[in-house]
Amino acid sequence: MSKRLVKIAVPGTPRKLFTYFLPERFGTLLPGQRCIVPFGKRRVPGFYIEETDIAPEAGLKEVIDLPETGPLFNEELFNFLIWLSGFYLTNIADVCQAALPPEMRKPGKPNYFAIPDFPDRAPDLKIPEALLKKLRIGGMLSHRQSQFYEKKFPGLITKLAAEGIIRESYSSKGISDKEPDFAELFPYIRPREEVSSIEPNLEQKEAIKAIAAGAGNYAPFLLYGITGSGKTLVYCRVAQEILNRGQSVLVMVPEIALAGTLLSYFRSFFRGEEIALLHSALKKKDRLNLWSEVREGKCRIVIGARSALFAPLRNLGLIIVDEEHDESYKQDDPAPRFQGRDSAVMRAKMAGIPIVLGSASPSLESYYNAQAGRYHLLQLTRRPEATELPVVRLVDLKEEPLSEEKLYFTPAMISKVQRALDNGHQIILFLNRRGFSPRLKCTDCGHTPICPHCQLHLTYHKAGSKLMCHFCGFIKSDYNKCDSCGGANFIFLGTGTQKIEDRICKLFPQAALVRLDSDSAAERERAHLILSDFSAGKYNILLGTQMVTKGIDFPNVALVGVLMADIGMDMPDFRAPEKLFAKLIQVAGRSGRGIVPGEVVIQTFNPDTELIDDAARQDYGTFYAREIASRQNLSYPPFAHLINFLFSAKKEEDVTRWAKDFAGRLALGIKAAKIKGEILGPAPCPLYRLRGLYRRHLFVKTPQLMKVIRFLDNWERVETKFKIPPRVKMVIDIDPYDMM
Repeated sequence: MSKRLVKIAVPGTPRKLFTYFLPERFGTLLPGQRCIVPFGKRRVPGFYIEETDIAPEAGLKEVIDLPETGPLFNEELFNFLIWLSGFYLTNIADVCQAALPPEMRKPGKPNYFAIPDFPDRAPDLKIPEALLKKLRIGGMLSHRQSQFYEKKFPGLITKLAAEGIIRESYSSKGISDKEPDFAELFPYIRPREEVSSIEPNLEQKEAIKAIAAGAGNYAPFLLYGITGSGKTLVYCRVAQEILNRGQSVLVMVPEIALAGTLLSYFRSFFRGEEIALLHSALKKKDRLNLWSEVREGKCRIVIGARSALFAPLRNLGLIIVDEEHDESYKQDDPAPRFQGRDSAVMRAKMAGIPIVLGSASPSLESYYNAQAGRYHLLQLTRRPEATELPVVRLVDLKEEPLSEEKLYFTPAMISKVQRALDNGHQIILFLNRRGFSPRLKCTDCGHTPICPHCQLHLTYHKAGSKLMCHFCGFIKSDYNKCDSCGGANFIFLGTGTQKIEDRICKLFPQAALVRLDSDSAAERERAHLILSDFSAGKYNILLGTQMVTKGIDFPNVALVGVLMADIGMDMPDFRAPEKLFAKLIQVAGRSGRGIVPGEVVIQTFNPDTELIDDAARQDYGTFYAREIASRQNLSYPPFAHLINFLFSAKKEEDVTRWAKDFAGRLALGIKAAKIKGEILGPAPCPLYRLRGLYRRHLFVKTPQLMKVIRFLDNWERVETKFKIPPRVKMVIDIDPYDMM
């Protein structure tokens, strides 16, 4: 019988499949099954995709071994990975690798087995007597033994393997027989007080009933509930319904560092049920064992960040995406560069199950889908018991003397903080510094220059005093007078939390202060401990960046201070208004969640701006109506899609030349394919040089995304890597969130 031909996807290669011979001894393979194959001079793990009858090329190689007896992914999950690979233009092998724990991505070291007819061929072989005896008796060499003989007789083992006298055999990474103790894995996360007995209010009951009725079918729900309205209770009640059906539940959160609050609630509600928190801070063995427990069906609830989307749950029955609006769900690097929320919707659709997207400030895309009838809209409009939304006060920074100290701590802010401290209450201070790039602001009127073509804020470049749009390339030179009022007084925005921390210590020396940002909480456990200590009253003031805006519940917080709202407003990003509005809504919602009345102070140069006013009034409807009209007018999502082509190279002339070259060929191709779309750029990235590489990007704006994806897919099959030289790297990002 002739050898079969199979197509294998290999990680880290262009998006193509490689053909290999499959020896008969391996029998039938299933899609997604791992194979060890020779690739150049290496042995690499690949993934079997399909058989083929296309005539082999000269010198075709054989599959060496199968580390496992079957696929690592069930059929539902593998089909989803295939979709994700195609939509985000990523090698399916790289997607499969991303779906595995890091410890599973490389099989163990090879052992060597003698072929069945070894005894008959042994007399003809020039093999050292000791090795010959070893193979005759046991038929196998361990990896350590093979290294010994290779060192003593250089090239011998390699030669025997090449001649087919011995065969390599790889085994999957070992999984401990000891089942993980979930309490030991997360000792810093304790269950909350009894929550399973909490009676849902009428709105919550209606939401639970509607979602539960969708069990067993694809049914997308947008759960829009104000901060503190009890979305987590709805999650738990619905999850219980799904577990009662014998199915499993996936819960996604924006950042695993802050998943402790939700996990403690779930652990309290589902006492006796094992809940897996999948994240990278676990010890390697624990992470591998936990993944295995989920795959074997021993754990039916998984909580995790965007990578938890790949959890190998058996009989998946429900997906919950908490804080669905959060930009952390988008993976920017490395590939696959997927949007976790949108991909979760597709996994739910392919699996035929309900999905719940929860938020107090829904993304415009999700709310638009709800308004269009694609999602079922469920609303929670009030907080439980007697708690009310906090009172919001705006402080106009234009009316304050502009020293750096008073810029962030006006007399009004100082007074409010001191009063809260005197009353024994806690304070959260928020500084929105994410994605800062140099921007000018007029101190006379608060205006920041905007691109006339893209309506995005311009970035300031000191050389030549010029302003640039890093989206379309527009330049305004010699900028020395404000477009709005003609004034000539400007400031730069941007101060780090460490500097603010020093200022707080001087202003309030009696207060116990803790800082929560990416520097102070680099470890997940450290972040949860900071929040636990603050919840226990060990600190009076919590200072942080966007980490303090997400899903944390502190009943004794009476004051939230937004030190500088304008920093987020001036981002060169069409989503900047939406991101800032969500952060203001979320951080304001941390105040007044207990019996203590809440208050929010927002310092801004633009108190009359509609966005600030909407956030102060917690008026999502008005904000949405205005912002969605602007998006439609400018053909931004959800009315069109964006694709970002990011180029980087060591030499600026290389990145400039090839970005321009690709843009020209892309324009011709889109025109020939009769695809509706607009090409913007190429232009220097706002971060035009990063880690020693010069960077340029160009965008395609199109209402026909799938046509563009198919066009790019076909193009790359004909011209590998689009004929861009290796010294220039090009990344394709579908529906990008990072414009920097």
